[in-house]
Amino acid sequence: MAGQAVRLDRGLVGLTLLAGASMSMGFIQLLAGPLENAATISVQVLAVQTTAMAAPLVITLLLLLRDGPELVALGTRLAQRPPGALLRRWRHQATRLVPAALALLPYLLASAMVSATLTKPELSSVTELQFLAGNLNPGILALTLVKTALFSGLVLWITLAQGCRAQRLQMAPTAALSRAISLSIAVVLGMDLVWVLLLDPNLSGGGI
Repeated sequence: MAGQAVRLDRGLVGLTLLAGASMSMGFIQLLAGPLENAATISVQVLAVQTTAMAAPLVITLLLLLRDGPELVALGTRLAQRPPGALLRRWRHQATRLVPAALALLPYLLASAMVSATLTKPELSSVTELQFLAGNLNPGILALTLVKTALFSGLVLWITLAQGCRAQRLQMAPTAALSRAISLSIAVVLGMDLVWVLLLDPNLSGGGI
């Protein structure tokens, strides 16, 4: 995020693909397990939509874990600059980070849908993928895009600010990074909960 343009390197894309597959399969097992039956199409659609709803948190944390140390280091340097430097740097980095976060969404959702088709191998994979993609609730998809952009911007600000704070208080960079990660998780989870409680349940929950 800092210094270099945020790029979708192979490691980050691989983690995103793995996260999407594991989340989708986990939701399918959770939903279909009590029925003691193979996952139905409805369960698959619900699992993919649930994965989409959780995607902003997962993607944001993946970016934070990868680039957190570099952002904290950047924040410590910003502490020595005039007031307003933090906001300007945040804006600059947000133009790199937010598009990168949004670009990871297709990978995560595609992985979720492909893994969902593996639960019923007797069906046509292409047909099933088309069905799953066609039944992805537009409201959920739009909400996922908005939350991903918002959460990534928030985490960027928190991490830079914690770097500045660490410099002013003469804290170790590792302590600043630990605080940035814990604070980011708390803020994002809290906002996600408030979002679900306040928004229209039909938009948040979606339909199959």
